[in-house]
Amino acid sequence: MATGTTRYPSDVSAATYLLTVRGTIAAGSVEEARGIHNMTAGNPAGVEAARSLGDLSHNVYTGMGKDHERELLFLDYWNSLTGLGQFFSDPQVKQGAGMLFSTMDNPVWAAAVDFGSFHLAIPSGKSPAGVGLLRAKVSSVEKAAAAFRDYASATINPARRHGIVSHSLWIKAVEHGETPEIIGLDLWLDADAMAAYYELSLGFELLGPVFAGPPEDSIWRAAPGEWVEW
Repeated sequence: MATGTTRYPSDVSAATYLLTVRGTIAAGSVEEARGIHNMTAGNPAGVEAARSLGDLSHNVYTGMGKDHERELLFLDYWNSLTGLGQFFSDPQVKQGAGMLFSTMDNPVWAAAVDFGSFHLAIPSGKSPAGVGLLRAKVSSVEKAAAAFRDYASATINPARRHGIVSHSLWIKAVEHGETPEIIGLDLWLDADAMAAYYELSLGFELLGPVFAGPPEDSIWRAAPGEWVEW
């Protein structure tokens, strides 16, 4: 266990960045992938290395629906971009990712300011069990912020009745001239209730006008079995 003597990167701050790692498993099953994950990313030395470089949390989810049953999603919150870069440049980390995934996408996102994000209390004895992602390029960050604020205002009450815990928006770092891209991350208490809520399509008409192309949405549930998380 780390002590107060741990030296963190110089750019550690209260600002957090979201790392989404989504990929198709190379293993024959999710259970086999769990063993690989716990042996590589989840080994104590690897966990300590990640945390000492600014990885504040790591959670694992599996895709819902037959088309996504061989997909995994890692959600990590980092508070050091230099630490994140250093960690993923390590050859052992790259080797572990190659053992786990046949294909993988791992963009980093910064918090999108004034997009109507919210975080609600979790009832005693419960924990987030479902994740909803909405990823899209947008025509304008300012117009997207207004649209997502309106969306949150219109949907927060019925969403809470279905068990939403938090709704946060993030924006991807882009090269000059590229179309800005955002991701919406919803955490839910129950994956099936989450899926039922999204079937209602509430408020989606508010978002369509700001998308610069078809959005990509996906739903996930907490990975079964004992995965090393923190």
